[in-house]
Amino acid sequence: MKQLGLVLVILTISFLLATGCQESEQAPTQDKLPSLNNDLRSGKLTLHHQISHDGVDFVTTYSTNYDASKWRITSSKALLMEADVTASGVDVLIEHVHADISILSKLASVDGLSQDSMDDSIHGGSQPGFATPYSEVFAIEGYSETLISGWGFVAGGYGASSLAEDRLTECNLRDDGEAYGQKLQVVYDLAIRYTGEEFFHTHSIIDEFAVPLAKDIGC
Repeated sequence: MKQLGLVLVILTISFLLATGCQESEQAPTQDKLPSLNNDLRSGKLTLHHQISHDGVDFVTTYSTNYDASKWRITSSKALLMEADVTASGVDVLIEHVHADISILSKLASVDGLSQDSMDDSIHGGSQPGFATPYSEVFAIEGYSETLISGWGFVAGGYGASSLAEDRLTECNLRDDGEAYGQKLQVVYDLAIRYTGEEFFHTHSIIDEFAVPLAKDIGC
């Protein structure tokens, strides 16, 4: 019986150590991502992409009328996405756009937690994509079902134990979840055709940028 008790103690300690490692696992901060300018009320970011072998200059601009200096994860907000192309002797269409927004956190179990996503493409017709200039709005849902279910998974015991009884709130995401920002990823699938060609080629471009969270919200 003493040997059995010793085995149980060892197993318990091993489990606690393993759980503790999992709970304290930290994610590297992504502080080198471009960011919406949250010194202004209307955040704005412009990114340039050169597809040299195709002679295409693809420029994307992101802006919001939401006060970027007061950015909250759980607030509903809208992001304006714009794109334009400079190309000589090349036809360029935007065949498909996909956008994701997720949480940036120092806690590995929360970092990358998805909040919302959007897809945009032409449905039907003979045109294979959107001509530029392109403009679309990504309406970001604050308390999305995706975020609620993801937080429930973390708070249900698969992440830090301090989250076990916490419901989804802005303060809990920041304090217990160690969130410090949000990450946006936007993928553009371009259809490119040279003069004299019958069919289009495809080329994908990805934009990744961050939005820091508001500093003082009274948590």
